[in-house]
Amino acid sequence: MKKLLTVVTVVVLALLTCGCSQQNASSSSALSSAASQSSSGSIDGNVKSYTITRVDGQPDWNSIAQLDIDDSPWTDSFGISAHAQLCHDDQALYVHMWAEEQDIRATYTAEDLLANPFEDSCLEFFLSPVADDARYLNFEFNPNCALCNQIGAQKQDRTRLLPTSETLNASSSRTPDGWEITYQVPFDYIRTLYPAFNPEPGMRMRGNFYKCGNLTANKHYLAWNHVDSETPNFHVPESFGTLVIE
Repeated sequence: MKKLLTVVTVVVLALLTCGCSQQNASSSSALSSAASQSSSGSIDGNVKSYTITRVDGQPDWNSIAQLDIDDSPWTDSFGISAHAQLCHDDQALYVHMWAEEQDIRATYTAEDLLANPFEDSCLEFFLSPVADDARYLNFEFNPNCALCNQIGAQKQDRTRLLPTSETLNASSSRTPDGWEITYQVPFDYIRTLYPAFNPEPGMRMRGNFYKCGNLTANKHYLAWNHVDSETPNFHVPESFGTLVIE
């Protein structure tokens, strides 16, 4: 099997953990045809649900429903909005996220292996792929494709992962009203971390999508599924929504 990632075998302390939080803050083109299918997913109580469309070949994002990252429990949105789309084939999840944001901050580069993208304009995807495993993955990107990818069961003591550039195949671009990021999460990559992972139609995973910027001109925190926390903190897996494989 080709090498998919490098694991940084160090304990990641709270202040160095990716993902937005109050502690971190103090320390330091939407597609028109897809928009017509805009959906935050069905809602069961306080839990939103999104169906991950199956595709054959290159994803046609114009035909895939979007979800809206529009819950702002801790701060004003400052006119910032964000969205995401997911699809899959037999090999990988494909992720497309974008933000309408005027004051973009992008200081970390893709070459920085210890980047903290949450300090910049940042789009984040948290994924818990296996029901009986408390660990979850976080994928956090800034507009330069600077990445923080970690695994763990909680905000503290997370392990930083270093997937190869070929593994995620990330690309980003500026749009007239903001920026966007597209990448893949190969199923083989997930299986290196969760050997029991076996995606099939109807399978339900859990996850959430976020938009933040701890050191942007207007510090902000947006979520897809509402996060039950008194202070800004995305590492609350109990507040993840449902992701259903088609």
